[in-house]
Amino acid sequence: MALPDDPEDADPGLARERTRLAWARTSIAFAAVGAAMLRKELIPGLIVLAATPLVYAAGRFASHTPRGRPRPRRLLVVTVTVTLVAALAVVAAFLGHGPTSLRQLLHV
Repeated sequence: MALPDDPEDADPGLARERTRLAWARTSIAFAAVGAAMLRKELIPGLIVLAATPLVYAAGRFASHTPRGRPRPRRLLVVTVTVTLVAALAVVAAFLGHGPTSLRQLLHV
């Protein structure tokens, strides 16, 4: 019996599990960054925290697809959601009051 060239062909369920876990880690990271931002900047931190459930929902939505069925609409929804979260991150960055110099950033 020959082994498949691609490890995902041997057990395609593992790829789905890794993807689901990656989305979960990403949403946890969003929550952690948002909480850390709250210490310095309230509004940008709240924006990032508000995006956390959106990231988690996008990952759950993307991973619930029956095997062997095309999913262009699901991929479009995930793409739009990720783009929206990126736009929110840009807004949060512009609303934040970052350091005005490298010296202020490094607290020298």
